[in-house]
Amino acid sequence: MAKFIKFNVQNSAAASPLSPTEAILVNVEDIRSVSATGASGANAKTVVVRIDGRNTALGFSVLTLTVSTSLSAAVNPTILTGQTNPLTAAVRSAMTANPGGVAATAQLGKDQAATPAQMYFRTAVYS
Repeated sequence: MAKFIKFNVQNSAAASPLSPTEAILVNVEDIRSVSATGASGANAKTVVVRIDGRNTALGFSVLTLTVSTSLSAAVNPTILTGQTNPLTAAVRSAMTANPGGVAATAQLGKDQAATPAQMYFRTAVYS
């Protein structure tokens, strides 16, 4: 099992000093729960990772990642009711992976639209 989960936050519209791709590492032992927000259909979606341990000492208890189907704009993915949520499934798969190293990447797949589009983590906010 990996020690860290890596979230690649991608935004090709990011201006300097921000990078188009930022890797966020979260210690698996600090993750308490993973959930997703957003109504069924093509609405805004987020992954909410509740954390403790070292992070709470810094004043953080939640990592919220927004999801998009575009690298350059906020485009809401389509996720249908009655199917496995691909957002939480990606994080949980990374948490249980055996990558042969210390980090496993939470990699999103395609959304559930009629013409599926690749999903990306677009922003990350600690609170």
